Amino acid sequence: MKRTILFFAIVSFFYQCCSQKKEPNPQPVLEKTSSELPSKKYLVGKWVNTETYYLTASKKKLQPASLCQLNSYWEFNEENEILTQSKFTAKGKNCSEFISTNNGSVIFTNNDMQYFVDDVLYSVKIKVISDHKFMLITNDFVGGEAVKIEKIYEKK
Repeated sequence: MKRTILFFAIVSFFYQCCSQKKEPNPQPVLEKTSSELPSKKYLVGKWVNTETYYLTASKKKLQPASLCQLNSYWEFNEENEILTQSKFTAKGKNCSEFISTNNGSVIFTNNDMQYFVDDVLYSVKIKVISDHKFMLITNDFVGGEAVKIEKIYEKK
């Protein structure tokens, strides 16, 4: 008898939990998020890192962009239905000289983007913000503190 009462109590508990109407999760106005991954055609072109934010447990801090950072870019191309990327880092007195990486392929799984830079595999979270803007999210340690880094790229 006790087992029967316990069984009905558990079933009614789950029924009440599942039958409650879920509230919609409000999204920030500026960030259009999607569970869909960006298409290869979305990424094709030149992208510049315009903003970098460091998020710690207590604050979100904008890292000022240098002239060389604003002149550097990431270029994506589609070759034989394979998405490839190269990074061009500006350097020198006027940030007019460029160091480039080898062309590497890009792979998407869940909301992760995996890419190669000079034979090293990187994996980052990607979030599409708009038609000409996306964000890459990584975790790192800065000064012994765990930090989330958000880099926003704009298409040029």
